[in-house]
Amino acid sequence: MVDYYDILGVSKNASDAEIKRAYRRLAQEYHPDKHKGDDKKFREINEAYQVLSDPEKRRQYDQFGTTFEQARSGRGGFGGFSGDPFADFTRGFGGFSTQANMGGFDFGDIFSDLFGFGQERGSRRERGVDLEMPLEISFLESVFGTEKDVSLQKKDSCPACGGTGAKPGTKLKVCPKCHGQGQIRKTQRTILGSISTSLPCDNCRGRGKIAESPCPDCSGIGVKQQVKTIKVIIPPGIEDGQRIRLAGQGEMGYTGGRAGDLYIRIQVKPHPTLRREGRNILSEVPISFYQAALGTRVDVETVDGVVELKIPAGTQSGKVFRLRGKGVPYLNSKKRGDHLVTVRVVTPTKLTKREKELLRKLAAEKGELVDIEKSAWDRIKSQFE
Repeated sequence: MVDYYDILGVSKNASDAEIKRAYRRLAQEYHPDKHKGDDKKFREINEAYQVLSDPEKRRQYDQFGTTFEQARSGRGGFGGFSGDPFADFTRGFGGFSTQANMGGFDFGDIFSDLFGFGQERGSRRERGVDLEMPLEISFLESVFGTEKDVSLQKKDSCPACGGTGAKPGTKLKVCPKCHGQGQIRKTQRTILGSISTSLPCDNCRGRGKIAESPCPDCSGIGVKQQVKTIKVIIPPGIEDGQRIRLAGQGEMGYTGGRAGDLYIRIQVKPHPTLRREGRNILSEVPISFYQAALGTRVDVETVDGVVELKIPAGTQSGKVFRLRGKGVPYLNSKKRGDHLVTVRVVTPTKLTKREKELLRKLAAEKGELVDIEKSAWDRIKSQFE
């Protein structure tokens, strides 16, 4: 006796939404077209969902419990449910026959959402895999954008046969195993009726055609490992760790299948004096005690070059000055962030005798106590002055 709740991994009190979510997850995980798919498990999941997704069928299943098989045979199968329960799957799924609709529920929509099928019936060619690679750029290149040529080794269309898989000068012919359909159809009987499934033909890889004479360069698969150079456009303002997607620049699918995508992961080299925070550029500039007290002008390095910054008299350490419009550009806009300059006042560590004397006089005028810890030698010298 099968337990449909156990198959979907839900409780007997599960809501319709919980059942639907469990079905979607499991159907995607165990679909036969997946790398680790399980055809038997996939059919069990579908059977369970057909019953539990329909209120009347679920009520009868819950009512009869372990006598489900007897009730089904005595009542014609869930109150008149009979025939081919999965007959409406071809539309959108590219693999199940279309003959009936279960209670007005369109399973084509579900499988179209899950697996991306829907518009193309018949042959389904194997899509190439996606690739990802790092690309290091400078700090300034990340701010203003740039173009880079990247080289990578990947499977691409065979230069000799142009991706057809046929030896140059020869033709393609209809696959004798699937008769040009690109799929092999199988029908199996279950307690809910017949389930018809279609899987890609293993002879032609779902293409419907095979080469009269396979290409010797690619052994008839239409793709070959080779080094390709691709131009990458880096947009202004890109950040470290962001990815750029290049559609169709991944590995080519076998025998003309759609190519995967290439993802470029950006790595921004740090700048020796500048750093980024959002759309703003941050930096620090050191000034002396005298410059802070009397005011000065200093040169500040920005992404646009050196800019002169006026430091007013009496500036305190940690003061932040804003250079407007000197930051990182906003995406698809002429607007830019700002450059924030933090002033750091550097206290002198070595002073001449003359400098010390002048500072003592200044401190005395302000009534400030200085030189509180004189060395023994300084005390001896002071006695003879």
